[in-house]
Formats: sequence, C-alpha cells, structure tokens
Amino acid sequence: MKDPVTTMTGITYDRESIEHWLFKAKNTTCPATKQPLPQDSDLTPNHTVHRLIQSWCSQNASHGIDRFPTPKPPLNKFSVINLIKDLQLPNLQLKTLRKLEVFAAENEMNRKCIVEAGVIKTMVSFIIKCHRNGETTGLEEALSILYLFQTSAAVENDQIIDSLTWVLGLDIENHVTVKNHAVSVLKTIIEKASSPVLERLKPELFEKIINATAEGISQQGIKAALHVMLDACPWGRNRMMMIESGAVFQLVELELGSPEKKTSELILGILFHLCSCADGRAALLSHAGGIAVVTKRILRVSLAADDRAILILSLISKFSGTSMVLQEMLRVGTVSKLCMVLQVDCATYLKDKAKEILRTHSDVWKDSPCIEYFSHLDIMKDPVTVSTGITYDRESIEKWIFSGKNNTCPATNQVLSNSDLTPNHTLRRLIQSWCTLNASYGIERFPTPKPPINKAQIVKLLKDAKSPQLQMKCLRKLRSIADESEANKRCMEAAGAAEFLASIVNNTNTVSLQEVSEDGFELTRASDEALSILYHLHLSETGLKSLIGKNAEFIESLTRVLQRGHYESRTYAVLLLKLIFELVDPMQISSLKPELLVEIVQVLQDQISFKASKAAMQLLINLCPRGRNRVKAVEAGAVTVLIDLLLDSSEKRVCEMMLMVLDQLCQCADGRAELLKHGAGLAIVSKKILRVSNVASERAVKILLSISKFSASPTVLQEMLQLGVVTKLCLVLQVDCGMKTKERAIGILKLHARTWKNSPCIPMNLVSSYPS
Repeated sequence: MKDPVTTMTGITYDRESIEHWLFKAKNTTCPATKQPLPQDSDLTPNHTVHRLIQSWCSQNASHGIDRFPTPKPPLNKFSVINLIKDLQLPNLQLKTLRKLEVFAAENEMNRKCIVEAGVIKTMVSFIIKCHRNGETTGLEEALSILYLFQTSAAVENDQIIDSLTWVLGLDIENHVTVKNHAVSVLKTIIEKASSPVLERLKPELFEKIINATAEGISQQGIKAALHVMLDACPWGRNRMMMIESGAVFQLVELELGSPEKKTSELILGILFHLCSCADGRAALLSHAGGIAVVTKRILRVSLAADDRAILILSLISKFSGTSMVLQEMLRVGTVSKLCMVLQVDCATYLKDKAKEILRTHSDVWKDSPCIEYFSHLDIMKDPVTVSTGITYDRESIEKWIFSGKNNTCPATNQVLSNSDLTPNHTLRRLIQSWCTLNASYGIERFPTPKPPINKAQIVKLLKDAKSPQLQMKCLRKLRSIADESEANKRCMEAAGAAEFLASIVNNTNTVSLQEVSEDGFELTRASDEALSILYHLHLSETGLKSLIGKNAEFIESLTRVLQRGHYESRTYAVLLLKLIFELVDPMQISSLKPELLVEIVQVLQDQISFKASKAAMQLLINLCPRGRNRVKAVEAGAVTVLIDLLLDSSEKRVCEMMLMVLDQLCQCADGRAELLKHGAGLAIVSKKILRVSNVASERAVKILLSISKFSASPTVLQEMLQLGVVTKLCLVLQVDCGMKTKERAIGILKLHARTWKNSPCIPMNLVSSYPS
C-alpha cells in the first residue's frame, strides 16, 4: 500500500484501489465486510500504517525494495475554488488550467472534488468565452478537463453546442486532439439533451462533424461523432441537414474502410435513419459502393449490423426499387446475400424481412442464376459454360435465358453472343470426385447427366406420333423430354413440334386408351395431351404466331376445348388464348365469334383454377376494347359473373382486374344496364374504393363516372345516395389517392350537385368537402 486510507467501516485499503471500487465500479459496499459504504463517504489517511510500511521498506532496502515517498495530501474543495479564482487573472490562466488538468487526471477523488467545486460549469463558460472572443489559448486544456469528466453540464445551453461546433472548424496546433475532445464532449451533451435542444441543432454542427470524420480524427473521435449523429437522427429536420451536408457519402466511405464492429453498427444505424427519407435513399444509391457495402456487412459483423443493413435494403427495395436499382442489387450480390440469410441461423424477424424483400421483386429476381447457388446451396449437377466463359448449372442458366428471356450473362452483365451451352466436363468430374471423397458426410455422388436431346431425335418422334397406335406413347415421351430442360423445349419448337401438336388439337376426335386404373377405364384424348405439351413448351413469340398463321382454325379448336374439355384442358386452353391474343393482329380480335366470349365468361364463372380465372380476366381486358367484343361479353353474362365474384374477393390484383373489366363493359349502354340491374352492382363497386389499391379506386370511380354521365336516372341517383356512393366520393377528395381519381370524383359530384349536395345522407364532416 502506497497510500493507505481507512473507510467508515474501519477497514484500510490502498487509496487508488478503493477509489476505483467506489467511483469507477460504482459499488456501494465495503469489499471486506459487505457493509454499506456510500460513494461520498470520507477516506481517512491511515498515517500509522503508512509509516510502518515505509519503515519496513527501509529495513528491506538490501533486498531491492525501494522506500516510496510520502503521498501528497488529497485535493480539497477550497484549493480548487482558489484555482477557479486564479482563472480570472490572464497571466495565470494557462498555468491554472494545466494544474486543473493534472489534478483531474490523477485520481477519482480529485475529480469528485473538482465537480463539487464547480469546475465543469467554469470550463463550459471558458469555452463559450473563447468562441465569443475568437481566442484559442487554453482551449485544449479546458476541453481536456471536460473530456476527462465525460459529463454534460449546462446541456440546455445552446451556446456550448455552438462553441464546440466552432472548435471543430478550427485549424490550430494539435487540432486532432482538440477535435477528438470536442466531439467526445458533444457526444455526452447530445446524449443527455432534451428534445427542444435537439430540435434547435444547426446545419453547421453536422457539416463540421462530417468534415472532422473525413480529416483523420482518432477512431474514438469518429465513434463519438457517429453517436452524435445517431442521437440526433430521430428528428426529421436533423436527418435532412445531415443528408444536405453529405453525411451519406461520408458514412459509406467510412464503412468501405472496414472499421471495427461498433463503428460499423453505428454507421449502419445512421444510414437506416437517413434512408427513411427519399433524399437519403437517393444519396446512398448515387454512391457507387452504397448498396454493395451495406450488402457486404450482412452476416459479417453482428446481429445489430444485420438488423440495420437488412432494414436499409428493405427501404431501398420498397420505395426506390427502380429497374436499374434492382439489377444492381442482383449484380452486387444483394439478392444472393438475402437468400443466404434464409439459410443461416439468425433471428426469425430478419429472415421474415429478407423473405419480404425477395417476394416483393420475385418477378425480376426469381429466375436469375445468381440466386440459385445461395438460395438452394445446391451442388452443380450439370455445369455448362456460356459464351462469356462463366460456368453455371444447366437448369439455372436455361431458366435465365429461355424462361426469363434474358440475353446477358448474369455474372458479367455482358451480352451473350449465342445461347449455346457447352458442357464443362472437367468441372463436373471434379465435383463428382469431391462427392465421392465426402460420401462419409452423407454427400451422394450424382449420376453423369444425359446429353441434351437433338433435333433429329425430335423429328423422328414426331414422325412416329403420326401413327395412331404409337401416338399416345410418343406424346408422353415428348412431354417427358419437354419437362427435362428449357433447352429441350427450344429444340422441340425448332423441330416443328408446336405445329404438329396444334394439328392434333384441331382433330379433337383422336382418342387413345390409357392403362386400366383400379377404378376402371380412364380415357385420355390425344388432343388433351397435345394441348398440355403445347402450353408447357412456353413457346416464343414466333412460335405462338405460327400457331395462328399456319392453323387458322386453332382458335376455334381452343373454343371447342373450352366448351367440351375437362378442367385441365380448359385451363391450358384459356392460358394459351391469353398468350396468343397478346400477339395477334388487332383486326382478328375485332371479328371474334360470340361463342369464344361465352366460354371465357364460363371459365370465370366455374372458377376451375386461380390461374385460369386470372387468364380469363386478362383476356377480357385485352379483347373488350376491340369492335363489338364488349357487347358480346355483356351478352355472355360477364357483368353479372364479375359482380358476384367481386362480392367474395379480397385479393388485391384480382379485384383490380375485375374492376378493369367492368370499367370496359360499362363503356357501353348494355354493360351499364346490367350493372344497375344487379342488386349489388353499385354497392360493391363503391365499397372497393379506398379499400384495395389506388388502381382499384381509379377504376371504380371511372365506372361510377360512366353511370352518372350516361345512366343517371332519378332512381339511380337516389340509390347512389342511399348506398353511400356519394359519401365515398366526398371521402376520395380528402385522402391521397391520385389526381385523376379526385378529378373524376369532383366531376361526378358537380354533375349531380343539385340532387345530392343538401342531402342528410352525407355526413356533416364531409359536407365541407362537397365541391361548389
């Protein structure tokens, strides 16, 4: 013991040890007796023990034990108050500050005494005075004293924040240390500041903090600066000031430097707040490494970093997911990393968020081979090399090129000069060898893949299929070949399989007997098998056009299938019709036979499958604008069927499509009459406004506009009032649902203002919304 002191419990300790126990470790008991020992209790110097120890040291000097000097008496409050008075004298100012700095650095007891004497408040006033007078003498020492205490005196005083902002902009000797201390003091002040103080922060503060992090302050200083920004982020005004000061760019640059764990967590936390507004997201996307560095940190730093990074990507994909951004996320590995999140052991809510991002843009990402290896973690079973020299699994790259209709290499983004896929036998043998070596770990060696089918084999099968005895066997073989790969599908199309299959569909009397099942005989027509293969071939645009060009009766054949086929064949027929009419000449659409519209409506009514119903609605959307098709659809009962379905439907896209078809049908008098004749027509259209989506609201209001313009009898106007249609239109004017929708609602309300405006059916809170 170099400075023995006795506590109020009567136990003697070394001063440094007991002060550390009480003041730094924040303990309130005596270490030996466990009796209560308040932190403000006195530590009495034990001179007897001290002299005994010194005497013992002297006696044992021959053994190399040095006698330690008598410790200085501890600092007392009155000595500190005298030092504060000396600060008022210019010639003693710097010397006094240095003395206080030394005392503060010595031990916890001194720091406690300095706080009680009011030095903290004095240092704050001194720094404010330096700022006011533009002086820097003693500034380093004053900041060092405040830094040692890590306390926030006078936090409600905006002047100290302004003064520290000024310090961060200074270019003086030892400026790095000064700025480190200044930003650390700022951190403590901002941590404990009240909301009014945080709401009054100025742009200069964030500009200076961001500049300081770029000028090479210490890691501790950078962390303090990041804490200041993070604590200020919850206020929207502060976020905008940070973004305007270039915070996003600097944060990305800092993160690219691969900082330590805590720094990364702080950076990603701030970026998450800044990306909650459009300007912040735009700033992140404008940095070439923005998305990449956020992606890279996932699963590499900590759970907290994963949380922030995935939430940033969620904001980007939800509100800024343009085609270019989505492609970049694919290119830099964001999509692959999100798929990896689903595979590893991490928090369930993070997996859910990753799923949500992937689901939102599944139509863009799902067929990319970039995802395959990470989303499934499958071993390549049939590696093939594309023209750019990159190797992929055959199934994945075929899906990308043929199903996704992409002409670029997923990894390099270069245009593929051709769609040839060269088997990589060397890599395949290496993978097989690796599987064999690791069999003890449960890894099975996969068989050598069969070579892809060639055109000559397909032509032979098509030739054999012309024989009635072999037809069903050949068709099943063709189905099996088509199911194997996308390349096989393209080979079949090139060999003329589509035209041959269409000819079988046209000849619907071709019947073949299948194997006898346990329940008896099961008849399968060759035309049903051919239709199924035709759909699963996923024909190119050229292939689909050839069906109409070379088989003029093909659409009529599909109509017959819709009339008499079983539910699977009817589904394939309506799906093929949808694809065909997206490409067909508009003149052919104008002259369709009523029977086709009748069968399309019947598919909707029968609800044979979700895919078939959506395809039928898409067909009506594409067909109704042409010629007399909308009248034919109305005569086929489309309006009644759609209203009945709309009553039970809550799925967003389905409701939108139904309202789009009704909008088309209500553009003719017969369609409007059918809607008004249905007891729930007006009610269900009105109900879907503001309940489904902006698209649905727009279409529903458009339907009501057609009714109010061309079919508005007094009875209809009263029904619209009683059903709440007018109330709903007034509500449209008060919410954010698109300018076109609002303009149409205003048009309807103005058109019949004389009838509706003073009606008691309109709630009082909406009367003010009624347009004059």
